[in-house]
Amino acid sequence: MAQKNTDEKKFDSIYFTTAVNIAAKDINKAIHIADSLYRNSKQEIHRLKALMLSSSLFQQKGDIKKSVQFAVKADKIAVKYDYYDWEARIAGFLSTQYRIMGLYEEGEEYLEKGKTVSLKIENDQMKKLYLGLIYQETAYYEIEYKNFKKAYKAAKQADTYFNQLVYNEQDKTYFLATNEQLLGRICIGLKKWDEALVHYNNSQEQLTQVTQENAMLSGFIYSGLGRIYLEKNNKEASFENLQKAEEIVEKSDYLELKIEVYQTLADYYKLSEDIQKYSKYNDKYVHALELSEKKKKESIADFVSTTKSKGRDLAQNRNVLLIVSIGLCLVIVGIFIWHRRSRKRERARFREVMNRMRQERLENEQEKTVMEPEKRDPNRKIMSDAMETKIINDLKEFERGSKFTDKQISLPMLAGMLNTNTKYLSHVLNTYLNKDFNSYINELRIKYIIEKIETNEKFKNYKLSVLADECGFSSHSKFSAVFKAVTGFPPSTFLAYLKERQ
Repeated sequence: MAQKNTDEKKFDSIYFTTAVNIAAKDINKAIHIADSLYRNSKQEIHRLKALMLSSSLFQQKGDIKKSVQFAVKADKIAVKYDYYDWEARIAGFLSTQYRIMGLYEEGEEYLEKGKTVSLKIENDQMKKLYLGLIYQETAYYEIEYKNFKKAYKAAKQADTYFNQLVYNEQDKTYFLATNEQLLGRICIGLKKWDEALVHYNNSQEQLTQVTQENAMLSGFIYSGLGRIYLEKNNKEASFENLQKAEEIVEKSDYLELKIEVYQTLADYYKLSEDIQKYSKYNDKYVHALELSEKKKKESIADFVSTTKSKGRDLAQNRNVLLIVSIGLCLVIVGIFIWHRRSRKRERARFREVMNRMRQERLENEQEKTVMEPEKRDPNRKIMSDAMETKIINDLKEFERGSKFTDKQISLPMLAGMLNTNTKYLSHVLNTYLNKDFNSYINELRIKYIIEKIETNEKFKNYKLSVLADECGFSSHSKFSAVFKAVTGFPPSTFLAYLKERQ
């Protein structure tokens, strides 16, 4: 018995250190350790834990396909040995994967399964732990729906369960730290900056009690603090926290963290009027976002087939084929209903986008001259009023042409075309259009190609690579990313709605 307890403590120590500390520094090393734990563990519960550790680590890398494969393998062990606590945890994990891919209704079904299985857990402490985790996941769903008040309520419910944990002080403190970070994120959504600051500081303080090193959670904490201080116009404190977040993110492959940190850094430098660094971090943000979307798309087909296979295995193991069949039918109906609702909402958004762009084109065609800006900030004045007005008018004339489709166009080139310099041009773009040069050019290109598609029938049949080349993009992927950023739709979806409407 003593040996068993020693093995248990040793395993849990390695498991926790790998998940919290090593993963933040070297995720590939953490994956290697998780695999070693699985291969060398004799107890089934340890093998299951090692599989879920691998699953979590691949999730951080953005590899949903492998993440789900390990989770399904772990679930088979949980079902075979009636580990209801882990069944509940895995159901919650799969719910998270659906949420990440935007399949909210399907994900919520796994969330409900997690709640149901949690009630079967005999150990009261484990039951409270997993109910806490399920309410955390519920909060994340409400964040996706922008229901921040409901998210706050769910997170506070999770907090209640975590505070009742007494079996392991280290675990309790860690879960409370994750929940404080979640509450801070929700308060940012509610624009309650002072309350958000309290929650993030609480999370940081609790995290230092269980680890002295920069854990992955620290990256989200520093990023959140950076955002709060930026909103409170405390640039010095914002920069200090964002630097710490960047140190963690540069050693990590966790795409979700990279997206958040790079976006916040881009906003910081934009507010600081450092266009060069803004462009650098905005490009990093877009790249991480593109990579995340790519990995999601690559994983969806395998994810669906794996989940169906898992459903069949559960049916065979529990001999409830009829119940599972009914459940699958309900899922299909749910997917169908969700799809119809989603399509309806997307059509409404599509109409809004088209109407807005047509209105902008109409105003641009009717407007022969551009009036001088009504508001000028004397503290940011770097040129005469006449020069500002000339550049604005010249930009308007430039927009009526198509020179922005030139792949070689650059800030110096445009400045030369407008008989001005890059400093003046950048100032006007940022001050009066609230855009940097790349954003300005890319938006013009997207509006240009949309007008072509709408008015010229042959463009509707062009491949995306041809459309990208036509409006000045050097790559298909860059065109798709910018198109979605401008319109809210991938180009293929936009074209489908346009054909459907006409």
